[in-house]
Amino acid sequence: MKRTRLLSALLFGGLAGFGLVLYAGEDHPSALFKEYCAKCHGEDGTGNTPKGKQLMAQDFTDPEWQAEKSDADLIKQVTNGGEDMPPFGKKLTKEQIESLVKNDVRGFAPKKKAK
Repeated sequence: MKRTRLLSALLFGGLAGFGLVLYAGEDHPSALFKEYCAKCHGEDGTGNTPKGKQLMAQDFTDPEWQAEKSDADLIKQVTNGGEDMPPFGKKLTKEQIESLVKNDVRGFAPKKKAK
């Protein structure tokens, strides 16, 4: 009886620890986003910051905007800049820009509900 309880407790603790590691591993937004993007787009991706309001920064949580932009379009815009957005192609590597787009910008997209 004690052995079963001990094994159950160990299994539960292991699963809980694994879940915590997975949750903690999701660093969103990333430190890179916080350093280069959050001033305008906000840590929540809405663009609801003083600088973001002034420049009318894109709201990354907008599902229509997310649907109409390809990753390639976004990578190009981050690299070359556009409208009031400065270019980051000389400050960041190609890999960093791709990570910002695929993990951070896309990470703000509303989650689709399972059917």
